[in-house]
Amino acid sequence: MQHQSRGGLRRHLTYANVISTLALFLVVAGGTALAAGKLQKNSVTSKTVKNGSLTSADLKDGKGVRGADVVDGSLTGADVGDGSLTGTDVADGSLKGIDIADGSVNTPDLADNAVNSAKVADNSLKSNDVADNALTGTDINESTLGEVPNAAKLDGLNSLAFVSSRIYKKESPAITEGMNLGDGTFTQSLACNSGDVLLDGGPADLSPSTVMVESFPTPNSTNSWTARVKPAAADSYIIVLLCAEQVQPAP
Repeated sequence: MQHQSRGGLRRHLTYANVISTLALFLVVAGGTALAAGKLQKNSVTSKTVKNGSLTSADLKDGKGVRGADVVDGSLTGADVGDGSLTGTDVADGSLKGIDIADGSVNTPDLADNAVNSAKVADNSLKSNDVADNALTGTDINESTLGEVPNAAKLDGLNSLAFVSSRIYKKESPAITEGMNLGDGTFTQSLACNSGDVLLDGGPADLSPSTVMVESFPTPNSTNSWTARVKPAAADSYIIVLLCAEQVQPAP
């Protein structure tokens, strides 16, 4: 019986049956393709799109991708156009030291007065980082200054070896010939005030014809000057001294 059933089916398969069945299949398939060409808005999902099939041309500039669409930490420098990011593109406080290339920040990149003491590493500044004549006494912490090795002496000399007060000039109280030494020469001396130091001295107001024989610090004296002259005719002169007033330190 089974053999007869197959034979009967073959007898009913005509050319018209095959063509009509094929036509029905094409209509159904064509209808499916047409429906895909008329997709509704937002009807395509990630499942519908083949992985890795979308390109830049499929994304609308400035609209296709948002921050939420990008995996955190997935973008690198090569993904960002040179000079394309500005301050408004970076969240405040989001950049750290490791995000900035060493040596890439220059003076034009820093706002005026942006760097303060807290931003500068301790002991990192050197003398060439400070402008000449920029510091005053108020900028120096006195407690950080070291003590002079020996405040009582300078180069091994005590205070008595240096001028400790004003410099003054002293002249002979009157113009005179001086003391006649009996050999045609005349001499006179003048001393600084008691306790003061003689710096220099010599005769003054001599006549052009008078010869100065000698002029020197008075022997056995620390603050006196002596001059000896030989005039061609009677001549009067004075002694002028340069003295240093000495102020004795308080006990």
